Amino acid sequence: MKKLLVFFILFIIFVPQVQAETIPPNQWKFNEDYFTVYGQPEMIVSIIGNPEYDRDESTTILIRIMNQGKILGFESEDEPANANEIALSKIEQQYEYGVTTAVGVVVTILADGAPVDIKSRSQSAGTILNGQVSEPLQFEIKTWNNAEAGTYPLKVKLTYQYQKDVQVDGDSATNEIDYNFLYKDVNESHVVEFIVREQADFEVTEVSSNLLPDSKGILSITFKNTGEETASKATVRLRLSDPLSSTDFTAFLGDMEPGDEVQAMFNIEVDEDATVKTYSVKTEIEYDDAEGKTLISDTIYVPVAVYEEPDSAGIFQNPFLIGGLVLILAGLIYFYQKRKGGKDSE
Repeated sequence: MKKLLVFFILFIIFVPQVQAETIPPNQWKFNEDYFTVYGQPEMIVSIIGNPEYDRDESTTILIRIMNQGKILGFESEDEPANANEIALSKIEQQYEYGVTTAVGVVVTILADGAPVDIKSRSQSAGTILNGQVSEPLQFEIKTWNNAEAGTYPLKVKLTYQYQKDVQVDGDSATNEIDYNFLYKDVNESHVVEFIVREQADFEVTEVSSNLLPDSKGILSITFKNTGEETASKATVRLRLSDPLSSTDFTAFLGDMEPGDEVQAMFNIEVDEDATVKTYSVKTEIEYDDAEGKTLISDTIYVPVAVYEEPDSAGIFQNPFLIGGLVLILAGLIYFYQKRKGGKDSE
């Protein structure tokens, strides 16, 4: 009985020490690891199709991922001791080739200073084997309306795992084999080129009119080419609505080089019941680009004012004008009386 008690006490003392030396979770320890392989996936990122886009354009950009991973070499670690271990080492060697496979590839696009808004979230490209190309990944983007022409970098972020090491154990004769895989997390960034095309662009720099209700008048609009490309054979067209109308709603602007300003004149009719205010008139410019392709600009909104008819009675409601008239009238009376007094004395 005493021997049993002593054994129990010793068991209580030593068991915690054994437990304290166990391997923590997620820490691999390979008892039999026959090979160490050197290599990993090598990811190539590219845009499918023409990477050129217009400013203020909403479109879809296609991203393709290619895995060009390479195995640089094998190194023998544990020497097989018997037929079973020889068989296990051959199985491990075959699995070691998986080091070049990218598992669970997730793709994210970041503007990274480029004049573009990325509308799509991260997308999965799945598992990409060595030598394999992913399916095209679609990302919705929109270039800024004030983007300058040029080439910009877009950052493509990839996250994935690859098999860092593998170990097999068990009985090859009965095919009772355990497989242990060690994976490594990868976060890497790539850059693709995003191009904003040179193109003509337009803005209104000056507007003047003498439009009154129930009358005809002249509307003058000055357009400027603020883009980087010449707009050839440019023609501006008005899109009018009540209370404004015209039989003369187009004007030829000619060839507009970058920075050129051209004035266009239109005859406008105003309805008699038109409200006195500023109206927003739509205009658009049709032109030929450098390649001879006919294009139409985005809609340009022009503020057009309809003024109130002048009121003659309003003249006498101006105190400064009345005061001036009184002074002028008093001066005339004074000089008249002085002149008359001189004649009477004669």
